[in-house]
Amino acid sequence: MEPFDADSLLRSVTAAGRDGWHLSRRQLLQTIALAGIAAGCSSTEGASPRASGSSSTTRSGPGAGGGADSDADLRLRIERASFGVTPTLWKEVSSVGFATWLDRQIASAPKQAEGSFAELDGAIDAILPERPGGGRLAKEDKAELRRASVGVLTARTVLGAAYAPDQLRQRMVDVLADRLHVSSSGVPELYFLPSYDRMLRENAFGRFADLLVEMASHPAMLLSLDNAASRADGTNRPNENFGRELMELHTVGVDGGYDETDVVEAAHVFSGWSLDRRTAEFTFKPEWHSLGPLAEGGDILGWKPKGRGEADGKDFLEYLARHPATAERLVHLLARRFVSEEIAADHPLVKEAVDIYDEQDTRLGPVVAHLLTSDRFPAAATKMLRRPIDMVATTLRRAAAEPKPDDVESIAGGLFGVLRVMGQVPYAWPAPDGYPTPSAAWSNAGAVISRWNSLITLAHDGVPGLALDPRRIDTSDRDQMLLTLCSPDLQLV
Repeated sequence: MEPFDADSLLRSVTAAGRDGWHLSRRQLLQTIALAGIAAGCSSTEGASPRASGSSSTTRSGPGAGGGADSDADLRLRIERASFGVTPTLWKEVSSVGFATWLDRQIASAPKQAEGSFAELDGAIDAILPERPGGGRLAKEDKAELRRASVGVLTARTVLGAAYAPDQLRQRMVDVLADRLHVSSSGVPELYFLPSYDRMLRENAFGRFADLLVEMASHPAMLLSLDNAASRADGTNRPNENFGRELMELHTVGVDGGYDETDVVEAAHVFSGWSLDRRTAEFTFKPEWHSLGPLAEGGDILGWKPKGRGEADGKDFLEYLARHPATAERLVHLLARRFVSEEIAADHPLVKEAVDIYDEQDTRLGPVVAHLLTSDRFPAAATKMLRRPIDMVATTLRRAAAEPKPDDVESIAGGLFGVLRVMGQVPYAWPAPDGYPTPSAAWSNAGAVISRWNSLITLAHDGVPGLALDPRRIDTSDRDQMLLTLCSPDLQLV
């Protein structure tokens, strides 16, 4: 993807305003100001040289990794580990030190809703049963289930990011939902996405090897990549979609050393991984399973099956999780999301984190902890434009009154509309590769206009049940609040 070009963007925004977006002069100027903010995320100052440098820095201030940080460095670490620094969060982290706070975040239970968010979280889950049973649904029931599924995903994603105490877990799910993506554009997998999302949350800091098993056996993924009906018995050819995406997107990557023969063999390994039609839960169907060419002594990237059916699939997932190409690719992704979009795969910080991934048996928590607490972090970190979900969550953390549980469904509908305008409804990316990471993908002229319009909606209480309070950002004027929401402090992280 081409790097962000501020001059080109400003010309495009100006032309768009002239040719049919009908912005007022004031709105156009403010939109261009927002575009200028977006340019800061990829300016040459402090970008590539820092992201590729190998120097370590000494910290000075209240603790990051047990040492000391300046206030600015500490704030940046907190921003990357959360969806925005609030006075309460700043006080909490400053009192115990960043490393201690981070350890507590990683050690927290997957569903540890506290205080006012506990009731809100319960209301979100109550929108629908998370995993529908088997059997046919009436047309009206299907429509209601689709609406409720989208509502749960939207509310849990945005309100969790905005108000949940387990901020680092919310950040991790934001990453994993793209790496192990299932699109809500497909039915019936949409019905299972609330459960899939919960699974990602429960495994966010654990072993990536275990997460792969949970992912591969989940109804949402089995349906999304057509593996639920994949059989290799008799003359049947197993479906290759899952085996291909497993290696290309989820683990070793397109340059990981596999070929088309490996894809065919992987499809045989996962033949018979299916769903029980009565319970809509995972089941292994041995009568559908065959190793095909692998039964004659072949291998996939050096791995050989033992003829144990379902166990072979789990063993292969473990092998892929431990593969050096998977470690390097996954850790580099985490570094790009938590440190810098431009950080090189061979940066010392990334290489250290890869070693930790191996030493910690593919556990993700220790990897993220190292990236965020390392002495190398301040020099490696560069500014990034907040993606739409991030921007909305940060706006709510900064300026919104607490939502009420009774309003959750209407809030979910309003947030869905706001995010649809900006092109990032949770799980709605149509392809299996997930939403793009680079700021340039979210900073073209149309995206900037959509961002501005969405901020107008939020600032003027366009989402029922989510009233922004200008006093939370030290003003009584909504126009001034809107300009503040467009500031670099909120648009960049």
